[in-house]
Amino acid sequence: MKAASEIGFAEPPLEGGLRTDEARRRKKEKKRRYDSTRQLDEWERYRALVDASEEAYELIDIANREARFALIVMGALNAVPLVVSARTDTVALLSVGEQHVMGGLALAYAALVLTFILRAIEALKPGRFRPEISAWPADAIDRPAGIRYYEDVVRRPATEHWATWRNVRLSQLNAELAVQLHSLALKNDAKHISLRRLYAGLRVMALALASLTALFVIFIWL
Repeated sequence: MKAASEIGFAEPPLEGGLRTDEARRRKKEKKRRYDSTRQLDEWERYRALVDASEEAYELIDIANREARFALIVMGALNAVPLVVSARTDTVALLSVGEQHVMGGLALAYAALVLTFILRAIEALKPGRFRPEISAWPADAIDRPAGIRYYEDVVRRPATEHWATWRNVRLSQLNAELAVQLHSLALKNDAKHISLRRLYAGLRVMALALASLTALFVIFIWL
């Protein structure tokens, strides 16, 4: 008897193909359920820590840009009283008593401006949050080797630093990344606290300047 392929007929592979697709689908579904509950391996943990560190640095850069923007707004607000005080003919419209009142208020406003400039400097300063490697147990297998943070790097000669890199374990590198990420989180928290204070002060400065301008206009009208 001739085979089906020899007489022009071929067996349809439909059922076998369906079984193969079903097996693949079940395998993918099983892998998906397993991936949702399993722990990360060392390389996955390394990539996740690097991504989190990059995000932390981006947040620091955003905070610095927001602080610089606050300084620009502050400069624009302070340009108004500077222009008015430079015009002696405008100040001459006030009586002596009114000039004394406006002068005292201007000094108080200048002290307010100085306070918020110092807050802007506080928000822009680098900050010192060194990763706390020393608190790690000395006999821990994943104790950070001190090969990433610059203050730890410069403590060793270049040859010793390279020797440490040659002998470091991936678990140690991940632990050091986690400690460094924690220090970056502390730095971001401090910067955002300073930014909130700075922008709250900026609102106070705008209200104070508006009140000072309104009082000046009232004195001139009266």
